[in-house]
Amino acid sequence: MRKILRLVVALAVAFMLAGCVQKQVGVVGLTRSQDGGINIPVAWCGRAPHSMTMTILVDESWTRVAKFSTTRVGDGSVTLDLDSPSPDWKLISGDPRLRPGVTYYVEAYPDSGKDAIVGQLTFSLNDAVTLQPGDVYVGDKDDLYTWNEFLESANSMCA
Repeated sequence: MRKILRLVVALAVAFMLAGCVQKQVGVVGLTRSQDGGINIPVAWCGRAPHSMTMTILVDESWTRVAKFSTTRVGDGSVTLDLDSPSPDWKLISGDPRLRPGVTYYVEAYPDSGKDAIVGQLTFSLNDAVTLQPGDVYVGDKDDLYTWNEFLESANSMCA
């Protein structure tokens, strides 16, 4: 009887955890603008969200560095220029100036974030140094995309 009870509890916990997992509906990247600024592009598939929120954390400690939000989501993608955010991006909290030698974790989510997450990315400023304008880094040294490949990778999330 104990084994059956343990099995029932384990299955119930597994189903609850599975219900808490957010569906990924896109990708987050790191790129440089023509003037060398650091940008975080977000591309999604499916319906355009009403808003997009981006949180930047220190990877090792999960300390929040900055949180941004925008309601100007465009058509399939949006980009946050960390050096000079456009007026469309509202800094909700923190200081977005990044420091060398720190690994950051970025996540972006549409609307309330309750139903889905666009994606996550771990990066450092060293990762940004080697990027050429037009390259999009998506978390692995071997995964440098062109802008079009980046958008296509987001679209494949809904396929």
